[in-house]
Amino acid sequence: MKKVQVSTADKSWDFVIREEDGQMLITQNGSDHPVDLIRLGQSRYSLIIDGHSHEIGVDGSFDGYRIFNGSRSEKFLVEDFELARIKKEAGIEDTVKQLNVIAPMPGLIIQINCSEGDEVAQNQPILVMEAMKMENDIKSPKTGTIKSIAVALGDSVDKGQVLIEFA
Repeated sequence: MKKVQVSTADKSWDFVIREEDGQMLITQNGSDHPVDLIRLGQSRYSLIIDGHSHEIGVDGSFDGYRIFNGSRSEKFLVEDFELARIKKEAGIEDTVKQLNVIAPMPGLIIQINCSEGDEVAQNQPILVMEAMKMENDIKSPKTGTIKSIAVALGDSVDKGQVLIEFA
């Protein structure tokens, strides 16, 4: 059994992860959720939670994980529950600080909806990227100020490439 805290820039959840009769279970708020996780390839997984299937990408870094689901991505910090509790009691704020918007897939920048110095709201569309003949809105992961824009209209970008940096 392992108790963890999972945090994004603005939310936090506590989970207990355990195995029972060969089945992985995640408990949140007293409810058990059966989980099946199968590696499909490098950084790609099939995740089934409560019978609902998701194909996700996972990129790990020194400060957490970025989870991709289609054109959406989110940065998560996963840490031991007791460590998170001690840090909170000590007044150490260690939520995930999103400083960059990263390309979730290879594509072409077809629209830029912000400028350096702009204040943007969380989930505000800031770029449009074409990938696999589909237009994908890239939304701001947080409320903040645009420090720099690392791409221009018509640029081809690679998965993981920095698109926008926050101040």
